[in-house]
Amino acid sequence: MFIGLLVRYFANKGDIKYKDLAVIVGTLIVLALAIQFNDYTNFQTTSKQSGQQVSLVVDIAKKLDVKPQKLSVNNLQEGNGDILVHSVKGNYRVIFNSDNSEYVLEKITLTPETIKVEDK
Repeated sequence: MFIGLLVRYFANKGDIKYKDLAVIVGTLIVLALAIQFNDYTNFQTTSKQSGQQVSLVVDIAKKLDVKPQKLSVNNLQEGNGDILVHSVKGNYRVIFNSDNSEYVLEKITLTPETIKVEDK
């Protein structure tokens, strides 16, 4: 469509309406390409984080000597607060260091007063 409008612009001896339409269509094409590139980079980032999350769960399972399928995790976003892990051996909190390169498992006891149910 963009090329067709440019051809019409030059064929009609510089009729300004075809030039304006070509600029609008060209801008929309650039915008669509930018959105697609942004979606692609977000997908790449999500894929990398997913791989890191799986390796974290597998590593925690090894430390607790349980199968990874037997773990329940509340949150896998490092740096977004504490990660709580439930296993057959108990409940644990994952505490990361400042650069999220290492972590410590702390055994915790959940009491009914600490559990808060929120309606969505």
